[in-house]
Amino acid sequence: MSINIISIIMAMLAYTCISAGFVLMKKGISWIGWEGKKNTAYYKNILIWISGFIIMNIYGVPSAIALKHLPAHIVAAFAGWGIIVLVLLSYFIINEKIYLTDYAFALAIIIGIILLNIFEKPYAQQQQNNIIWMIILCFFPLILFMISFIKNLSDKTKTVVFASVSGISAGLMVVFLGLLVNNYKYYVLKYFNSPYLYLYVFFALLSFFALQMALKKGAMIIIGPVQYASNIIYPLFASILIFNENIIAIQYLSIILIIYSVSKILKKH
Repeated sequence: MSINIISIIMAMLAYTCISAGFVLMKKGISWIGWEGKKNTAYYKNILIWISGFIIMNIYGVPSAIALKHLPAHIVAAFAGWGIIVLVLLSYFIINEKIYLTDYAFALAIIIGIILLNIFEKPYAQQQQNNIIWMIILCFFPLILFMISFIKNLSDKTKTVVFASVSGISAGLMVVFLGLLVNNYKYYVLKYFNSPYLYLYVFFALLSFFALQMALKKGAMIIIGPVQYASNIIYPLFASILIFNENIIAIQYLSIILIIYSVSKILKKH
């Protein structure tokens, strides 16, 4: 059993930033496509939206701190915590409804995260020199992305594929940030000499673009569960194939519990 409280707090903070940023951007979104006179409300919405964008994009700092002592698959699983924060902030800031089932599934997510951490063995911070698996993991979302442009595919299928690409790419961001921290600690200037930084940026852009394409093709009831499930699952493959993590059965069950609970909350909303 290995629990690092600071890393857990940082992982929670990272996904709190993402959720808070998302809610603020949603609250101020009306400035895009604004018609009529650009009054105080217009500039207020711009300020709210920009604040959300900034908050969302500073998540990398606490995430990097968390990855010092936690493997990628555990940090990614805190996306479940992000959903809890998203629901709460949506209630308080943009007056969206909270359902009774949200409380039950939020508790299930917290239990899943606790179990995942309790049964995690001490983190060795050593990746395997397995370039083949790394290439495969990187190319898979690119292949999916190209498949999504096949004309004969239905909009629903394209929505699922784009959402998967977005989630997988977000998961790879965690993996490459973990590799940067493992190799260079917090000597940030050294990051610029590593291909991992540029892969991190590339998949950040791919995740954002694929999400926009998914939103254009389909509904959030499909996009949300697929994206978050992919985001949580993909770093699990990386932890096994690249970092040689020994993941036991109860941890797999914990991840399944988190993904299931996240999907149920998103579908309800």
